[in-house]
Amino acid sequence: MENSVSLWDVIGSVLASIGGATLIVGAFAHFLGKVWADRIAKQTVARYDQELETTKAQNTLALEEFKRKSNTELKDREQFGGISSQVYQDFFKNRVATYIKLLEIKNEYISGMHEDAVTEETERWGDVYYSSYVKFRKILVEKQLYISTELEKVFHDLRLEAAKYIKEADLAEGYAIGAGAEPWEADEQRSPVHDKLAQGTHKLMSNVIRQIDTDVSKLRARIDLDKV
Repeated sequence: MENSVSLWDVIGSVLASIGGATLIVGAFAHFLGKVWADRIAKQTVARYDQELETTKAQNTLALEEFKRKSNTELKDREQFGGISSQVYQDFFKNRVATYIKLLEIKNEYISGMHEDAVTEETERWGDVYYSSYVKFRKILVEKQLYISTELEKVFHDLRLEAAKYIKEADLAEGYAIGAGAEPWEADEQRSPVHDKLAQGTHKLMSNVIRQIDTDVSKLRARIDLDKV
């Protein structure tokens, strides 16, 4: 029959319909996949952009804090450096003044012990020696901060050794006053002990004078260096 549908026509129609649906479904799935991929990509980019901005903000804050602390520390160091420089300059000035005075006493000592005709005539070297020792002691004790460690040590040795002679001289004077002697007569009792002081501590006094000369040479070298 011409109008009758053959088995092969039915099978062809079914296959055709299935194939069309498959194409439709495939096309729709491809469309949805592209939409979701674009959406996911945009969400991912947005998230990373947000995280990047957050990180940049944190780094900016950290950098600003670092700059602030660095500037503060630099200012503190500059201020400390200025104070330290001023303190050093004052210290050096006082040290120089101290050694100038020590040189004056040293020159008086040398003049009195070796050049003064009156001392030689009266043979009162002990009294001249004692007078110089007392002047040295006054300066070295008052200006102890400004003398070298080496000078402090050699003077300490001299002071300890000289102490027993000075006590003896003080006692001799006190006994004379107690016995009714005039002040000038009592003072005369000190001279023999001063002679013993000079004899007993002469080497130690020489150590002090040599150290003063050494320290002055170092100061002079430092001053010459600063002028360069």
